[in-house]
Amino acid sequence: MITYTPRSQPPSLMLWNQNIDPNKDPSQKPFVLWRPFIMAWQWLVPPTVAHRDRQSPLARWIAAFVIISICTTLLLLGIVYARPLKNSYKNMRAESMVKEARRMAENDQVVNAVMKAQEAVLFAPESIDAIRLNFEYFTLMKRDTALYFYDKLKEFGALTPADEQMHVRCLLNLGRPKEASAALEQLMRVEQPSEALMKLAEDVWGQREQNKPLLNVLRIFHENHPEDKVGALRFAKVQIASSNPSEVGQGMELLWTLAAQEDVLGLQALEFIDSLPSLSPMDADKLIQRLKTHPKAGDAHYVAALKREVLQAPERKKAIVMDAVAKYRDKKRDQLLPFVRWLVEQGEFLQVLTILPEEEAKAHQGLLENYLNALTMLQRFNDLERLVNDPKVADILDPTTVAMFRAHLAYVLKKPAEELRGKLIAAKDAAQANGRYPALLRIAQYGEDRGHFDIAEDAYRLAIKAAQRASASARIEREAFTGLIKACEANQNTESLLQATLHAVQRWPDDNTFIERHLYSSLLAGRNIELSLRGSQNLLKIQPKDHLRKLTVALAFWRLHDIDQAVRYLNYIDLNPLSEGQRAVFAAIANSGGFHDEAAGVIKAINPKASMLPEERRCYERALEQPSSVVRPQP
Repeated sequence: MITYTPRSQPPSLMLWNQNIDPNKDPSQKPFVLWRPFIMAWQWLVPPTVAHRDRQSPLARWIAAFVIISICTTLLLLGIVYARPLKNSYKNMRAESMVKEARRMAENDQVVNAVMKAQEAVLFAPESIDAIRLNFEYFTLMKRDTALYFYDKLKEFGALTPADEQMHVRCLLNLGRPKEASAALEQLMRVEQPSEALMKLAEDVWGQREQNKPLLNVLRIFHENHPEDKVGALRFAKVQIASSNPSEVGQGMELLWTLAAQEDVLGLQALEFIDSLPSLSPMDADKLIQRLKTHPKAGDAHYVAALKREVLQAPERKKAIVMDAVAKYRDKKRDQLLPFVRWLVEQGEFLQVLTILPEEEAKAHQGLLENYLNALTMLQRFNDLERLVNDPKVADILDPTTVAMFRAHLAYVLKKPAEELRGKLIAAKDAAQANGRYPALLRIAQYGEDRGHFDIAEDAYRLAIKAAQRASASARIEREAFTGLIKACEANQNTESLLQATLHAVQRWPDDNTFIERHLYSSLLAGRNIELSLRGSQNLLKIQPKDHLRKLTVALAFWRLHDIDQAVRYLNYIDLNPLSEGQRAVFAAIANSGGFHDEAAGVIKAINPKASMLPEERRCYERALEQPSSVVRPQP
């Protein structure tokens, strides 16, 4: 007998209601708000085989479409935003490098700061902060690379008023005053006057003879800001530099108004009045009394009053010095230094030894240097030698100063020339190691005055490099370049002279003196003759009566074998301002043009032992040996 037992549920219903995942606890259900998302995810991406078996073909197509769409979207987003994301990361890293570079600069790690700034701009070439920092650093270092970074800021449209002011400063540092003036005028048309802008305008226009633009700007600023005493002092300084007598009078009146104040600004006004080359007797007396009584004045200002007092009454110099010696007899070392320095300047060397004991001088560097100078001028060389060789003195003075005194001792004691050369070289090396460009300049001038031109040339080159590294004033660089050119001429080294004049022209492209020397040297050496001819003619147009420029143009045509043109430019040349080497060139050109008697007369007046460049010497010898034959230029 068969018994039928009915099923409680159909098989399909049992399949759908059973727990698919046996490891899952059915009592642990997800949060109710998450359930729709979990069901949708499991519908598109089945977590188990059982779930996959339940998935319909439509769900599989939809899941594939959604997955492909998401991957495609991510891929497109990666392609579109990869570069911005990369740039953002680079900019973030560059900003951290910029901050680190600024911290290094604040801690006087200048070289490391510049290197870190360059690393930042190399890592992120489009970082505005890195570009701006390099623009600032290269401007301060007076490098033309700063213009490249300025152009980059301009290209990205990131220029600020501070950047525009830095651009003007950059042009000024690079020796381009005309471009700096034009850029400043354009900047002041669109920017409101500020203290920084006024200071920049003073630097650009303050040294020019025609400083009307600066006067007008400062006058407007002073009228709009009468409470700004610093701006008033700046305005008064520019008025004093004006060529208009009424402006000078108004500036002097404003200066005395400021000098009547008892604060630091009043003392600054007094210092500027004292720096003026000439004062009326009434102003001078007023200045002397004010320098002595100003509450903020120090010993340096009292010494400045003494200088003025001696200038006012030179017949009372002895009494003035003795009264001052009595006043400073019990002063401390630092207070004594300005007065001792003034005594050395006045030639009162005995008074230096009177007021300053040797042991006291040996304990202070500034006092010791002046004490040694006084011994030198009094020709007490035994005492000088003893002190210079004293180990205690060597500890107080820097090695450069000690080496320089030893070299001077070798000179005044008439030591052999080789010993003097060795000590000069030692002093030069010590100054180079310390990076002291003023000491290098003094050593160069000392060697030049005593005939050691090769040491002077080397010292001038080192002084230029040290001054550029230290961002020294343009005056220091110009003085070093001028000395270098003279030393190269004295060394009779045309190649070194060419390099020196070329670097000088690159540093000051508007300086006609350096351009003139470079063109003459280039033509002597036979370099860039066509370009040098054009440049020489342009210089001659500026000063048609300049004798050296006439000779330079004649030399250029002579090098091009155009004898007739060369001789034409020799007319009406005054030989007195020319050096003997340049007269030899004149004689060679005249002789080649058929003016043999005139050339012979010039040659006879030249000292055969005169210092000349090798090319000038060849002109002299050929004109001397063949006074009646045609002398052709040698390439």
